[in-house]
Amino acid sequence: MKRITGLAVAIILFSSFSNFSAGQADIYKGKKVFESKCAKCHGTDGTKGKWGAKNLQVSRLGDPEMRTIITKGKRIMPAWGQRLTDDEMISVMDYIKTLRR
Repeated sequence: MKRITGLAVAIILFSSFSNFSAGQADIYKGKKVFESKCAKCHGTDGTKGKWGAKNLQVSRLGDPEMRTIITKGKRIMPAWGQRLTDDEMISVMDYIKTLRR
């Protein structure tokens, strides 16, 4: 019985670590996309505001609104819907949330 319990604990710990690592990898991928596509106007920390870009540190847009803006663009911000994969878009949205104060 103790052996099964120990095995169960090991599986739970491993799966928790695996999820954390996958989440960190997605954030890293999102950071790379952000730095190559978004930082020119939003700045690397999200506060630059070049050409009217919003301060992403104070933005509280939810996922649906954020996805719409990234996909379709807004004012002079280009539409990224045809240029980013779904995974890239989700990763960059997750990364943007880490910039929030």
